[in-house]
Amino acid sequence: MRRGLLFFFLTVLPCAAQTANQAQPIGFDSKPWLEDFHQILSEMSVHYANLDWAVADRRMDLPRLRLDTEAKLRDAADESGARRILDKFLASFGDGHLEIQWPKSGAQPKPATTASQSLCGRMGYESRLHPGLDFSVLPEFSTQNTPEERLFPGGLLRLQNGTAMGIVRIGLFSEHSYPEICEQAAHDLHLPENDACDGKCADQLELATANLLTAALVRRAEALSAAGATALLIDITRNGGGSDWAEVPPRVLSSVPLHESARAFIRHEHWTKQLQDRLLQVQSDIKNHAGSKASLEGEASALEKATDESKQPCNRTSVWDTGKLSCSLLVTEPARTVHPSRYTYPSNPKPLPLYVVVDRDTWSAAEYFAAVLQDNHAATIVGETTGGAGCGYTNGGIPAKLKNSGAPLKMPDCVRFRADGSNEVNGITPDLLLPWSGHDSDFQRVKKLLAALESR
Repeated sequence: MRRGLLFFFLTVLPCAAQTANQAQPIGFDSKPWLEDFHQILSEMSVHYANLDWAVADRRMDLPRLRLDTEAKLRDAADESGARRILDKFLASFGDGHLEIQWPKSGAQPKPATTASQSLCGRMGYESRLHPGLDFSVLPEFSTQNTPEERLFPGGLLRLQNGTAMGIVRIGLFSEHSYPEICEQAAHDLHLPENDACDGKCADQLELATANLLTAALVRRAEALSAAGATALLIDITRNGGGSDWAEVPPRVLSSVPLHESARAFIRHEHWTKQLQDRLLQVQSDIKNHAGSKASLEGEASALEKATDESKQPCNRTSVWDTGKLSCSLLVTEPARTVHPSRYTYPSNPKPLPLYVVVDRDTWSAAEYFAAVLQDNHAATIVGETTGGAGCGYTNGGIPAKLKNSGAPLKMPDCVRFRADGSNEVNGITPDLLLPWSGHDSDFQRVKKLLAALESR
């Protein structure tokens, strides 16, 4: 019996010790990860636009979340585990714009631009469009080949109730995802192919590309109407967002005037600079008599007040201990009473009734597209509740890099409010919710959509 016990201790216990060593490898130090975590808390305290929403709307227990995350980091076994813990911490906020951009293991560096590339290629114009719903699986669908088909795929879907639905796919709301249109814009602007393009040149190219893209979208809608469409369905499923160009498509497709809801900025030098730049523009308009003097002076006064508010300090670090915010970072952005849009809006003489189909992978600027149409009762939204990203990063956002891991930390610096006062980061809830599931095939998804449309 004693020999048996001795054998047990000599064989089993070393195995247990070996298992423990595998679980907690010698040499892994969690201290740098805890330091990075505390830096995340500090950064969020001073420039995370949706922290107010996390406390007031989500009712998050931030002190408990902090303590739990610290405990998990202390017990982390390796770097990948520590990364997962930090990712889970940020994911708990339910904000699609809040993330750490970890370097991808084994990822090849992006090739440097060369003189042999086109101007648009060197400027970062690259097709990143994802396909949307596959309507070709339905016998009721027919393609409509026009020159704009390659930009905005789609066709005609004939419903049993007599509606001829014109389908238009918008893959991304970013002019930078349409390099062939950029090439056309560069040609129209007579930009030298091999010359450098400075900031002013880049802005001209971006604006010209956006305006050509808008004109193509209007022609696509008009062509579908001429082919017999009595309504338009805009497919923005799997649309990750885009740029400020997102303000244009809803306005050229809507049959009613659209009114913006409020937007808020944060008290931070990043916004102080933007407000000061806007104030200089308005003051220049006043000097040059470019608009109503009373309106311009009113906007200038509002911008001066907003600039002062952007400089007011707001220390919220205690929220991670108390769960309560001592102040709000948010300030309502002044309305642009006479500030003209930088984009050209071609007329759409006969806009059709609108439907917009969204899913859980509809984000950011694509959510704005659906929200502004829904808030103005200008479209029927169909599909799933969207991902929830809301307003993102203005002028590139506020840079932050974690001290030890070196990974960039991204967080939104603005808030878009809905007509009912809610934060757009909640996601867009469709007027017609579809019973899509994760295992549905493309055919099942479009069949469920078709059934919902025919029941209208």
